Amino acid sequence: MGHKQEVCGLKWSFDDSQLASGGNDNKLLIWNNHSSQPLAKFSNHCAAVKAIAWSPHQSGLLASGGGIYIINYIIILGTADRTIRFWNTNALQQINYIDTGSQVCNLIFSKTVNELVSTHGYSLNQIIVWKLPEMTKLTTLTGHTYRVLYLSMSPDGQNVVTGAGDETLRFWNMFPSTKSLKKDSTSSLFLSNSDLR
Repeated sequence: MGHKQEVCGLKWSFDDSQLASGGNDNKLLIWNNHSSQPLAKFSNHCAAVKAIAWSPHQSGLLASGGGIYIINYIIILGTADRTIRFWNTNALQQINYIDTGSQVCNLIFSKTVNELVSTHGYSLNQIIVWKLPEMTKLTTLTGHTYRVLYLSMSPDGQNVVTGAGDETLRFWNMFPSTKSLKKDSTSSLFLSNSDLR
């Protein structure tokens, strides 16, 4: 009783107690390592759920992004979801959502501050940094000319690299050093930005 179509997103929680899976069936499933059945199956997204991220700051806080609908590797652009949804996986319920205005391709929480980074595809191809829990947009980063499909954070939590369909990697010094942080501080953006082709 899992997904009915291709699994396109998969992430363990930081404490290894839960697994989130997203599929081309537009479903987000929550699993634990003691059961062969999902704990919960959410149908709130209206496109493939590829973007999944767990908060390192709050137990059971999960973010998911609705991207695009794919059939046999053909992208159906008219079915973009455009939302980031937040879930309390301890209570197994949705707690918030926001319409971002474009396909959500990837998500990652900052390791050092209470912020979320999202990457986007059709039609804006942007990287957005959000302040949590308000989900206020702190900044929008541009430069990619095609869908920003990939997102990775450095082990120290300071740098982010994005990869897109435009065949470039872009490096962003996005978050401050943990030595200079206060608990409620926000990111320090634009310290460096470079791209590789």
